[in-house]
Amino acid sequence: MKKEFIVKPISGYLAVLIAILFLGGAIAGFAYELIWPGLFLTLLFIFTVIGFTVVNPNGSCVMVLFGAYRGTIRDNGFFWVNPFYTKRVISLRARNFNSDPIKVNDKSVTLSK
Repeated sequence: MKKEFIVKPISGYLAVLIAILFLGGAIAGFAYELIWPGLFLTLLFIFTVIGFTVVNPNGSCVMVLFGAYRGTIRDNGFFWVNPFYTKRVISLRARNFNSDPIKVNDKSVTLSK
């Protein structure tokens, strides 16, 4: 059995700020008719946006890079990881809760005026 590796990704909010800067630079590049820098910054913006991932409570996210396991994110939150990672969300919720059926006593009530 392979050992589980915990991944410590960077904050997604910092990556959002960087993505906004890339987008603003791309718009400015196209506005001043600088096509190549505008295209480059547009590609960096797309590259940044692809890396966003959200890990919900009672869940984790497994990172796979070209078919090889690279680690697991166990912390809850909004993160940015390498965009080349394949991200698989896994639920850690306990699914083996066994209990006796609950008996409900219903009484038919007829409403009369």
